[in-house]
Amino acid sequence: MHRVLSRRALGLLAAVAALGACTPAPPANAAKARAKACQPARVLEIPLRQERNFLLATATLDGRPATLLIDTGAETTTLTPEIAASLRLPADAGHPGTIVGITGTVPSTNVVLGRLALGNVVLATAHGVGVGALPSLEGIEPPVAGLLGVDVLAGYEVELDLPGRRMALYAQPPCAGYVPWRDAVSVPFQRTHSGLAFIDARVNGRAVRALLDTGARTSLLTRQTARAVGVTERMLASDEARTGSGVGSASVAFRHHRFASLGLPGAVDADMAANVGDVRLPGADMLLGADYVGRRRVWISYATGRLFLR
Repeated sequence: MHRVLSRRALGLLAAVAALGACTPAPPANAAKARAKACQPARVLEIPLRQERNFLLATATLDGRPATLLIDTGAETTTLTPEIAASLRLPADAGHPGTIVGITGTVPSTNVVLGRLALGNVVLATAHGVGVGALPSLEGIEPPVAGLLGVDVLAGYEVELDLPGRRMALYAQPPCAGYVPWRDAVSVPFQRTHSGLAFIDARVNGRAVRALLDTGARTSLLTRQTARAVGVTERMLASDEARTGSGVGSASVAFRHHRFASLGLPGAVDADMAANVGDVRLPGADMLLGADYVGRRRVWISYATGRLFLR
């Protein structure tokens, strides 16, 4: 049965429809407004220099200009004994330290740095830092004074634009789902309490646990990991022999092997070479170094545990 509406009811329906037609639609730029609200504030932007594949930046240590290596694989910012002595930095007696290198762990003297700045921005004051030799950085001019580690870097969002030779630090974003670039490859990582980032990489199509280490100029796999991804001792015997060293550690022998593929999911490089050696990498199968990172633009979101690649 059909109901016949009165003229009055029809008039009310028409008025409601008209009100609906006049309701303003959400602004077209609402999404842009939300994205802008989530944009982290840039704290600083400085030039980066790449020498022998090391990522170097100019800092000031207690007001003195100095060159530091940007090292996401270092738990603690570390200075050379020479720069610590020349700055007359007091010992941090209450916090004896250790340096973890690729050949083991060695004791370290800790000192207190009064002020660490990049550009005109002070990043740390009265900050405890380690002291250790940097044998692999010898010969770079001006001399490298130390490593800028994750004890400082992990307090920020870190953008490394290696093709553009620049680094920027941002305040950590107010929105958990923040994405710096719409076309970015996003890869999650596990952050340790100290700030180190462990990430699932792919080598020859197989999953490998990697430490994101911009202080390593060449990616490095343990010999055991190389075997697990299909590299035989016979293959390694025909590869180029190399030697290297880490902070406070002895020299170690490597083989420079070319892998069919190496990288992160969504950003795997074909035919990429990396070092293989009898090394100890606590918690990791390999170091994903500056040779991989330096080919692209990278955003390390320590707050959300994601690495963005472009």
